[in-house]
Parts: sequence; structure tokens; C-alpha cells
Amino acid sequence: MNIVHRGGQSAGRKYTELARAWRRRFRVLFAAWLGLAVVFGAIGFVVSGQWKVTFGIAAGLLLGTLLWLRDSPPARIQNWRWGSDGERKTARALQRLSPADWRIWHDLQWEDETNIDHVVVGSEGVFLLDTKDCFGHVTVDNHGLHFQWLEDPDMVSEYRGIFAKEGSASAALKERIQDGTGVRTWVEPVVVLWGQFDQGPTQVNNVTFIRGSELVDWLCGTHPQSRRFDVARVSALLDTAARNGLGRRPRPTRRPKDG
Repeated sequence: MNIVHRGGQSAGRKYTELARAWRRRFRVLFAAWLGLAVVFGAIGFVVSGQWKVTFGIAAGLLLGTLLWLRDSPPARIQNWRWGSDGERKTARALQRLSPADWRIWHDLQWEDETNIDHVVVGSEGVFLLDTKDCFGHVTVDNHGLHFQWLEDPDMVSEYRGIFAKEGSASAALKERIQDGTGVRTWVEPVVVLWGQFDQGPTQVNNVTFIRGSELVDWLCGTHPQSRRFDVARVSALLDTAARNGLGRRPRPTRRPKDG
């Protein structure tokens, strides 16, 4: 099985970059906190009795809190770590696919630095996978994805732009494949959900939503496309794209206004 790059690399690099920048912003505060922990620890060495225990516990708590704070950037940064974790879960799941029948790519990059989480190619077709590592209960309907927190069922967030995003990404990859190989084939957008998603494989607005643990069985159970396509040529293009990038994403075609 051909695998280029590891799942979650781009998201992982982005998390590391942003986390470092965030820590630099608060380096004075972190240094002062560390200094206070050192002072309390030093006092604990020179005092005796109950005070030694008290200052030792205080130094330990300060140091533990500092380490926790440094590794707990805001949610806008943590999202990149969670995204990377989810992509690695999908990559591990895809390892179950037969190398004789499937080719896999992770972290394919467009020229504008947006990336595709995973592309899977087999006789069944070309699948563009977008991983979502979710917390809580997830549902999908014609309006979008809905996330419900397990601890607070009344708190629900929505992702209404999911269909436009996935449709645009699959259309761009389809056009890139056609321009680069002359092969005309449908690219099926699939959202892989790591979380509590009980609907089973569900297709809404031409986008398939599936729980990560069911992904491989679903891929193996799909029927080959009625129109056969040159898997080798498509795979060769994606191998090149993995090394050099996908190029510039095609601009959406604007429909002429009526009248």
C-alpha cells in the first residue's frame, strides 16, 4: 500500500507553531511562575518541620500548574491538536485496507496552503476524506452537522457550511485529476467522524458522513464505479502531487445570471 506523508502532519505542525507563539507571548509570566516555584522549593530545603512539607507542597503545586498552563493554549489553538489526533486515527484505520487494492495519500497540499486530509483510490473510485475529531453526540441533516455536548445536552453547535466546503474540495480535486491525466472520474467527498455518531453511513447533499470505526468496511463494501478509470494514472498524479503539491486550486465557475 502506498502511503505518502503521515496523517495529521500539517495540523500537528500548525499546532506546534501557534502554541510556541502563544507561549512566547506569556514567557515573562511563565518565568515569574517558575521563579516562584524555585523560591518556595529553596525555602523548603532550609526550613524544618511542618514548614518543609508546606513549602515543598507549594513548590510542587506551582510547578505542576505551570506545566499544565504551558500545555493548555486556548481552544482556537487546541483545535489544531485535536484535528491532528483525528487525522492520525483515520490514518491508522486505513492501514486495514488491502495494499493490493488501495492507494492512500495523507496531507496533500494546495499552493494556497490549504490541505486535503486523506485521498483513497481503488477500483471503487476516488474518495476525498475529511476527518473531524468530535466531542459529544454528532448528527447530520440537510442543514449541516450538529454537535451536542454530552455534559450539557442543551448546548448544541452547528456547522452549516460543511456541504459547500466538501463539495468545493471534491470538485477541485476532480478537476485537478482531469487536467493532469485526462481521466474523468467522480471524487466522492467523505466526512470521517470520530465521536458519537449513531446514524450509520449517511449521505446528505452528495456528501457521505461516517463513523471512523466503520470507514474501512464501508469503503470495501462500496460498488465499483460503472465507468472504469485508469487507477494507475490517477495514482501517479497523486504521487507527484504528494511530493510537489497539487498546484493552484481552480476557481469556481460562475453561472451566468438569468435574463
